[in-house]
Parts: sequence; C-alpha cells; structure tokens
Amino acid sequence: MTMIEYIHHVRVSSQMKYILLFARLLIGALFVYASVHKIWAPLDFAVSIRNYNILPPSWSNMVALTLPWIELGAGVFLILGIQTKPSALITTWMLGVFLVALIYVYYIGLDIDCGCFSSAASSTGRVGINHFVRDGLLFSVSLFILLMDRGDFSVSGSGVSMPLEPAGP
Repeated sequence: MTMIEYIHHVRVSSQMKYILLFARLLIGALFVYASVHKIWAPLDFAVSIRNYNILPPSWSNMVALTLPWIELGAGVFLILGIQTKPSALITTWMLGVFLVALIYVYYIGLDIDCGCFSSAASSTGRVGINHFVRDGLLFSVSLFILLMDRGDFSVSGSGVSMPLEPAGP
C-alpha cells in the first residue's frame, strides 16, 4: 500500500467512526422517542397493534406492554454505546418487521395510522409511501450500524462482548 492509499484509508476510517456515531445517536434517539408514548399509553398502543390485523387480538396487550421497553432499551444502549452490535441487531430486526407490516397494510388497503410515534387516536397520518421511504432509510441506517460498527465511542470499547478467559494457574 502506498503512502497516499494509507492516508486515504486512515481518513476514511476516521470519518467513518463519526458517521457511525451519528447513525447510532440518530437511531437510538428515534427508538427512545418512539417508545415514550407507547410506555405511557399502552392501551392506545394495543389498539394500534390490533388495527394491523396481523397478530391475534389476545397478543396485542402483551406486545403493547413489552415492545416499547425493548425499543427503549435498544435505543439507550445505542446512544450510550453499550453492546452496539446486539442493539443494532434488535433495531434492524424491528425496523424490518415494521416495514413489512406497513407494506402489508398498504397492500390490503387498510386505512390506519402506523402507530409509530403516537396512538392511533391522536394521529392523523395514514400509512403511505412516505412511511416506506422513512422506514426503509431507517432500516438501512440501522443495518449500516450493525454491519460496520467497530465499537468506537462506546462504553465497552467493542460492539461485541468477548467471553471471559479462565484465570491462569
């Protein structure tokens, strides 16, 4: 590798860690923000879940009580840089599931609110192309974190936990 190639590699690498930090903060803050209303109003969120007609109605209360806490935890962990790879795996998976659910609702012609950041009762937005673009971009950013994060600017210094080694004799 020539000196110019090395300098370019170092510059790209140092820029990349700031891009990844920004991406982590963005996705983390978004998940924290999205979880707050759902935690404070789980019954409203349960209605939003039922409106999708995907899960059995009996599951909507359990999902409404647990999903926001998972969103909150993954978001806080991304912001703080704790277990960034597992947290990004959770956010990427969730965004993928949300995106598929939105496409399904749009395809079958349901006229419902997505329930992403508020309750169905308080929001006026309906599922549309803007939701696909938004969630597709967020999914891509979360996948970028999952694939590229090296643990820079994280509490643990690494995106993946290393197993403990036994103490020597």
